[in-house]
Amino acid sequence: MGAALVMAGVLVWFLRAAPEAGVHAPEPVSHVDTATRDCLLTSTDVDTTGTWAAMQKTAGASDSKIVVQRYRLPTGADAVAYVNTLVRLRCSTVVTTGTAARSAVAARLAAGAVPHVRFVVVSSQPLRGTTHLDPDAVSARSLSGALAA
Repeated sequence: MGAALVMAGVLVWFLRAAPEAGVHAPEPVSHVDTATRDCLLTSTDVDTTGTWAAMQKTAGASDSKIVVQRYRLPTGADAVAYVNTLVRLRCSTVVTTGTAARSAVAARLAAGAVPHVRFVVVSSQPLRGTTHLDPDAVSARSLSGALAA
């Protein structure tokens, strides 16, 4: 009986000692899910335009939380479905390099507008419904300007 009283006393002491006012929700471990997401869609593994490096530099220089991700359009992939996947991944901006990636965005835009997503096409040929960036003019500064336009 004495042991039960001691245990009850210890339990009451622990419950009363817990400060409620100092309890705070933990800081998020990662901001990836809530961050702005800029996605690069390429046709090849080689980025001759320097777009990927420019995107990384732009994100690193930003005060806001921007996540940049790179995707390669698989050969034979359904272009519209692939671009739709990027939209579902919540890419707020899709930057393309390469002919196949440009064509994928063109096919997706032909199927209808995509609200809340900006498309930037790095190509010598502009594409209606997108922001155009000449491949010879790619830099962190020009890309930042295209993303802010």
